[in-house]
Amino acid sequence: MTAPKCLSVILANTPTDMQKSNYEWERLQGNTPNDRFFFKHQCRLKNVPDDLVSAFDHCGSIWVGTGVVAEWKACSPSDSLTCENGNESGNNLCLGMPPFALIRGEHDFVTHSCTSEWKSILGDALVEEVVMENCSHYVHFENPNEFSSIIESFVSRYDCSAS
Repeated sequence: MTAPKCLSVILANTPTDMQKSNYEWERLQGNTPNDRFFFKHQCRLKNVPDDLVSAFDHCGSIWVGTGVVAEWKACSPSDSLTCENGNESGNNLCLGMPPFALIRGEHDFVTHSCTSEWKSILGDALVEEVVMENCSHYVHFENPNEFSSIIESFVSRYDCSAS
Protein backbone atom coordinates (compact mmCIF):
# COMPACT_ATOMS: atom_id res chain seq x y z
CA MET A 1 0.00 0.00 0.00
CA THR A 2 1.37 3.39 -1.00
CA ALA A 3 1.30 6.22 1.52
CA PRO A 4 -0.86 9.17 0.50
CA LYS A 5 1.02 11.99 -1.21
CA CYS A 6 1.33 15.29 0.62
CA LEU A 7 -0.49 17.80 -1.60
CA SER A 8 0.29 21.07 0.18
CA VAL A 9 2.02 22.45 3.28
CA ILE A 10 1.16 25.48 5.43
CA LEU A 11 4.02 27.25 7.23
CA ALA A 12 2.77 29.87 9.66
CA ASN A 13 5.34 32.23 11.18
CA THR A 14 8.13 29.79 10.39
CA PRO A 15 11.68 31.14 10.16
CA THR A 16 14.39 29.39 8.17
CA ASP A 17 16.98 30.08 10.84
CA MET A 18 16.36 30.36 14.59
CA GLN A 19 19.46 32.47 15.18
CA LYS A 20 18.15 35.01 12.68
CA SER A 21 14.71 34.90 14.32
CA ASN A 22 16.21 35.45 17.77
CA TYR A 23 18.28 38.34 16.38
CA GLU A 24 15.15 39.94 14.91
CA TRP A 25 13.35 39.53 18.25
CA GLU A 26 16.19 41.31 20.06
CA ARG A 27 16.48 44.00 17.36
CA LEU A 28 12.75 44.76 17.46
CA GLN A 29 12.57 44.66 21.24
CA GLY A 30 15.41 47.12 21.76
CA ASN A 31 14.40 49.21 24.76
CA THR A 32 10.68 48.53 24.30
CA PRO A 33 8.94 47.39 27.49
CA ASN A 34 7.87 43.72 27.33
CA ASP A 35 4.13 44.48 27.36
CA ARG A 36 4.42 46.89 24.41
CA PHE A 37 6.63 44.45 22.50
CA PHE A 38 4.12 41.65 23.15
CA PHE A 39 1.23 43.78 21.86
CA LYS A 40 3.09 45.00 18.77
CA HIS A 41 4.95 41.86 17.66
CA GLN A 42 3.25 38.85 19.29
CA CYS A 43 -0.47 39.41 19.80
CA ARG A 44 -2.24 42.64 18.83
CA LEU A 45 -5.50 41.75 20.53
CA LYS A 46 -6.68 43.80 23.50
CA ASN A 47 -7.76 40.61 25.26
CA VAL A 48 -5.33 37.71 24.84
CA PRO A 49 -7.32 34.57 23.87
CA ASP A 50 -7.77 31.97 26.62
CA ASP A 51 -6.07 29.29 24.49
CA LEU A 52 -2.96 31.45 24.15
CA VAL A 53 -2.95 32.26 27.88
CA SER A 54 -3.24 28.52 28.58
CA ALA A 55 -0.35 27.76 26.23
CA PHE A 56 1.84 30.32 28.01
CA ASP A 57 0.76 28.94 31.41
CA HIS A 58 1.85 25.44 30.36
CA CYS A 59 5.06 26.53 28.69
CA GLY A 60 7.95 24.59 30.13
CA SER A 61 6.24 21.23 30.38
CA ILE A 62 7.90 20.23 27.10
CA TRP A 63 10.41 22.99 26.36
CA VAL A 64 10.93 26.62 27.28
CA GLY A 65 11.92 29.31 24.84
CA THR A 66 13.85 28.89 21.63
CA GLY A 67 17.03 27.71 23.36
CA VAL A 68 16.11 24.10 22.62
CA VAL A 69 16.10 24.82 18.88
CA ALA A 70 18.55 27.75 18.87
CA GLU A 71 20.86 26.11 16.33
CA TRP A 72 18.09 24.95 13.98
CA LYS A 73 18.40 26.03 10.37
CA ALA A 74 16.25 24.81 7.48
CA CYS A 75 17.94 23.05 4.59
CA SER A 76 16.73 21.88 1.24
CA PRO A 77 15.67 18.24 0.95
CA SER A 78 17.56 18.23 -2.35
CA ASP A 79 20.86 18.91 -0.54
CA SER A 80 21.36 15.20 0.10
CA LEU A 81 18.99 13.52 -2.33
CA THR A 82 18.98 12.69 -6.00
CA CYS A 83 16.05 12.64 -8.37
CA GLU A 84 14.40 9.42 -9.41
CA ASN A 85 16.34 9.55 -12.68
CA GLY A 86 19.60 9.46 -10.69
CA ASN A 87 20.62 13.03 -11.49
CA GLU A 88 21.55 15.47 -8.78
CA SER A 89 18.47 17.42 -7.78
CA GLY A 90 18.71 20.99 -9.04
CA ASN A 91 15.43 21.89 -7.39
CA ASN A 92 12.73 20.41 -5.22
CA LEU A 93 10.19 20.15 -8.04
CA CYS A 94 12.30 17.19 -9.13
CA LEU A 95 11.65 15.57 -5.75
CA GLY A 96 7.89 15.95 -6.05
CA MET A 97 7.72 18.50 -3.24
CA PRO A 98 4.27 19.98 -2.62
CA PRO A 99 3.56 23.71 -2.78
CA PHE A 100 4.01 25.68 0.44
CA ALA A 101 1.95 28.59 1.79
CA LEU A 102 4.05 30.79 4.05
CA ILE A 103 1.82 32.95 6.25
CA ARG A 104 3.05 35.61 8.65
CA GLY A 105 1.85 38.84 10.20
CA GLU A 106 2.88 42.28 9.02
CA HIS A 107 4.22 43.11 12.53
CA ASP A 108 5.50 39.60 13.39
CA PHE A 109 8.89 39.30 15.06
CA VAL A 110 9.44 36.54 12.49
CA THR A 111 10.15 39.18 9.85
CA HIS A 112 10.64 38.88 6.11
CA SER A 113 14.39 38.48 6.70
CA CYS A 114 13.56 35.38 8.78
CA THR A 115 11.37 33.81 6.10
CA SER A 116 12.85 35.03 2.81
CA GLU A 117 15.16 32.03 2.43
CA TRP A 118 12.24 29.57 2.12
CA LYS A 119 12.04 30.35 -1.60
CA SER A 120 15.71 29.49 -2.16
CA ILE A 121 15.50 26.42 0.10
CA LEU A 122 12.30 24.97 -1.38
CA GLY A 123 12.21 26.62 -4.78
CA ASP A 124 10.66 29.91 -5.78
CA ALA A 125 7.87 28.18 -7.69
CA LEU A 126 6.84 26.17 -4.62
CA VAL A 127 6.49 28.96 -2.03
CA GLU A 128 3.59 31.40 -1.87
CA GLU A 129 4.09 34.04 0.82
CA VAL A 130 1.11 35.82 2.37
CA VAL A 131 1.57 38.69 4.82
CA MET A 132 -1.52 39.40 6.88
CA GLU A 133 -1.95 43.14 7.42
CA ASN A 134 -2.26 44.55 10.93
CA CYS A 135 -1.34 41.19 12.47
CA SER A 136 1.66 40.08 14.49
CA HIS A 137 2.86 36.55 15.38
CA TYR A 138 -0.42 34.91 16.35
CA VAL A 139 -2.24 35.62 13.07
CA HIS A 140 -4.67 32.73 13.62
CA PHE A 141 -5.95 34.38 16.80
CA GLU A 142 -5.80 37.96 15.55
CA ASN A 143 -7.74 37.41 12.34
CA PRO A 144 -9.06 33.83 12.27
CA ASN A 145 -11.44 34.49 9.36
CA GLU A 146 -8.72 35.81 7.06
CA PHE A 147 -6.30 33.09 8.20
CA SER A 148 -8.91 30.41 7.44
CA SER A 149 -9.71 32.01 4.10
CA ILE A 150 -6.03 32.01 3.08
CA ILE A 151 -5.68 28.34 3.99
CA GLU A 152 -8.96 27.38 2.32
CA SER A 153 -7.98 29.18 -0.88
CA PHE A 154 -4.51 27.63 -0.93
CA VAL A 155 -5.68 24.11 -0.15
CA SER A 156 -8.52 24.29 -2.69
CA ARG A 157 -6.03 25.07 -5.45
CA TYR A 158 -3.82 22.07 -4.70
CA ASP A 159 -5.49 19.44 -2.53
CA CYS A 160 -8.87 19.34 -4.26
CA SER A 161 -7.38 18.81 -7.71
CA ALA A 162 -6.13 15.39 -6.60
CA SER A 163 -9.64 14.00 -6.11
